[in-house]
Amino acid sequence: MAPKNEYRIQADFIRYLELMYPDLLYTISPAGFIMSAGMAMKMMRMGYRKGTPDVMIFEPRGQWHGLLIEFKDPKGVVSEAQKEFLATASSRGYATAVCYSTSSAISLVESYLSGASSSNAKAGPPIPQATPQR
Repeated sequence: MAPKNEYRIQADFIRYLELMYPDLLYTISPAGFIMSAGMAMKMMRMGYRKGTPDVMIFEPRGQWHGLLIEFKDPKGVVSEAQKEFLATASSRGYATAVCYSTSSAISLVESYLSGASSSNAKAGPPIPQATPQR
């Protein structure tokens, strides 16, 4: 399971989305849950990919098809698989970010949904990573 801090950051963010944007189309990745080796293999056979971001928002804005967010504890490290997934998604028209706090994720989604992030984004690069807040 994800570190407790990472869990809390993401859970608080999801609670915010549910309250503020009840019709928002989003889902989460099943990564971070403790599961048996058999269940992990089953998930891989069903199409789960290593590095899948924690939250995927399927709301196009500006040039972006959607917003993909990876959550990390303030001391967390983004894995190579996560970096690769986010970079590939960005090159295919998705806004991507790594957030280290609930407040940075809320600011990011507010900016994204208002369209503000698309006005200064250029083709290809992801939305800059949210900086750790300690």
